[in-house]
Amino acid sequence: MTEGERAEQLIEQRLRAALDPAWRVYANVHWTGAERPGAPPRDGEADLVLVHPEHGLLVIETKAGAPSRDAQGRWFIGTIPLDRSPFEQAMKSKHELVQQLQRLPDWPPHRHPLAGHAVALPSVDLESLPRGHALLGPDAERRLVLDATALESVTAIRRWLDALIDYWRADGTRGDAIGEAGMAIVDGFLAPTFSLRRLVKGKIADDEETLVRATTDQARVMRATRSMRQLEIVGPAGSGKSMLVAARARDLAAQGYRTLVVCFNQRLAASLATDLADVKAPGGLEVRTFHRLCEVLGAKAKTLPKRPSPIPQDWFDVTLPGALAAAIERLPDERFHAILVDEGQDLARPWFTLLRRLLQDPDDWFWVVHDPGQALRTPDTVAELRLPCFELFENLRNPGSVAKLSSRFYRGEVAVAAVREETGRHRIQVAEPGAPTLEQLRLELHRLRHDEGVPPWKIAVL
Repeated sequence: MTEGERAEQLIEQRLRAALDPAWRVYANVHWTGAERPGAPPRDGEADLVLVHPEHGLLVIETKAGAPSRDAQGRWFIGTIPLDRSPFEQAMKSKHELVQQLQRLPDWPPHRHPLAGHAVALPSVDLESLPRGHALLGPDAERRLVLDATALESVTAIRRWLDALIDYWRADGTRGDAIGEAGMAIVDGFLAPTFSLRRLVKGKIADDEETLVRATTDQARVMRATRSMRQLEIVGPAGSGKSMLVAARARDLAAQGYRTLVVCFNQRLAASLATDLADVKAPGGLEVRTFHRLCEVLGAKAKTLPKRPSPIPQDWFDVTLPGALAAAIERLPDERFHAILVDEGQDLARPWFTLLRRLLQDPDDWFWVVHDPGQALRTPDTVAELRLPCFELFENLRNPGSVAKLSSRFYRGEVAVAAVREETGRHRIQVAEPGAPTLEQLRLELHRLRHDEGVPPWKIAVL
């Protein structure tokens, strides 16, 4: 430890011991900021900053050793010259610190804190000056100096501090008290406490990069199923079923097969259509929800009745499938070489029969991917199709903790394995049914949107 560091430590310890609890003491303070808007940033520092809700802030510059000043105003410590006066240093640090505080977003506008500066010279006594020598320089008022004599006792330190406060406050017309709110702002600036983490929006971006890397695993499955034209693929959430459908559709369409991708959910259909939009498909590539397929072919064959208002559930369960069945009879040229079904657990058993009738040949490509654990609207009947089965058991999409949570709903024969072992990515909030659940959902959505920065199109509520 250098002599200067020992001196700074001594001043800090003595002042801490003498000050009442309302004071806050900050040692070795550093900051970076511009002197004015648009100016380049500059570094600033102070050996010691004292802050009080009523008395404002005091910046103290400490100099060890024996200081001296010559007739030209140059300062020395021993024989070593200083770049500038310690009083100038303290004054400049004070002004810079006040400017930094006033630029903080929470600082009250047009409020200038009461501020002062001082110089600690713990190795010397002011009484060593010649008798009658009143000034240390035009900027060096004696009351600004904390010397060895003033450091001898707690009483002496407090007497010096009271005189210093009176000097800077004077008649009270210059500078405002900081108050408790200001103390909190100063504390947050000079002694911030925090812990950084990745926001959920960033974790989602990281996950998307991971999913791209996971396509190597999809390629392995694609190779294993390349020759399997009729296939049932079953797997848990996050196992890449939809990615497999998209990859196989891309491959078949590029080879000239007229390809149809069918799912139940409109948003999934839109996502698949976006993923496959760049495919060069000589024979054609279509992505439809099952009910949209019924509407399109029903309208083309003129088998689709006028839509009622309001629309009853039978419109989806009976009328639209019936329109598709009649359209298949009237449109013999409307056939596909490959039909790939995503979300198979959501399709009723007779709908698969209709889809297979749309194949050019009964032995053409017919893939159905599904997850029995996600069968929320109708019993999963895919197994009744008696297709060769390929089971996925790796959760590629979700971190380990989320995969473990979601695996409780999977009903496959093989236990789900999480490829990613990251933990701590899920939160469980407990709420009573009804209004408390809705309120908890509202709070969670607000947290994700505003605190975690997640765009709304990245959020799904099930």
